[in-house]
Amino acid sequence: MTKILSLDKELSLMVALDLTKMDPILLRYVSFLCRVWKIKHLYFTHNIKQSQLYNLYEDFLKDGITIEDIVGRELERSIEVNYTGTAPHSLLISSDNYTESVLTELAQEYNIDVVVTGNKDELQGTGALTQKLVRMLESNLLLVPEETKHHLNKVLIPTDFSADSAKSFLAARSIVESTKGEVVALHVYNIPSFFFPYIDTQKAIDKTKKHLHHKFEQFSKKHRLPNYVRFQHIDREELSVVDVIEQQAEKDDFDIVVLSARGGNNFTSLFIGSITNDLLLRNRNMPLLVII
Repeated sequence: MTKILSLDKELSLMVALDLTKMDPILLRYVSFLCRVWKIKHLYFTHNIKQSQLYNLYEDFLKDGITIEDIVGRELERSIEVNYTGTAPHSLLISSDNYTESVLTELAQEYNIDVVVTGNKDELQGTGALTQKLVRMLESNLLLVPEETKHHLNKVLIPTDFSADSAKSFLAARSIVESTKGEVVALHVYNIPSFFFPYIDTQKAIDKTKKHLHHKFEQFSKKHRLPNYVRFQHIDREELSVVDVIEQQAEKDDFDIVVLSARGGNNFTSLFIGSITNDLLLRNRNMPLLVII
């Protein structure tokens, strides 16, 4: 059962640490979240992959010391140095070849609302973990990049007017509630270029814009969106949908992008197949919150 993110209630967060330079970034960001969200408990997790080379050194360990002990001590040291939040926390260490399965099981066991992990970049590796998690988790997923601001005043929500994308607005309302921040709904469209030699270009553009505003009004009324949600629409022209979302997020200096993991159908969805993967893998300057 999908968890609806609402900051009106206390949340349980699980933070995936990997003993890289990404860990301090995540620990400092969740420390910030402790100041703006109601966090009941934080679960810091690390999975020791059985395929890693740690077992080569087991013969050299002192009596009574295990790989789990060493990993645990290093994680505790990093948490002590970088975590400054007030929410209570626990450290969970596992050993399995499939980190995504472990995180999914732990998220279910501890009734996690949001799983926090590092965004794909030089520090984090291939990004395959986040792709798998989106398909397996019943919790929401927050991807934090290397460089990100510690405030949540401007929220960008890509939408295709589907019921699934409406879930993102519920989450965004909670995010900006305390800061009285700004929420912008973004719809990316395209008028096929082969029409233009045969139609009045300006009339086609004007009619499309009018149609999109009408669709958003209907969507807003149906899903009871707050009046402060501002609507933007952009013709992607020769760009991909993902390129437009990324460019708009950076151009207008948004603090976070919130999107639904699923869209409406194969024709209008922003988040199916390669587009989903592209959004997850992009190296953004702001966090990405995926509403499962």
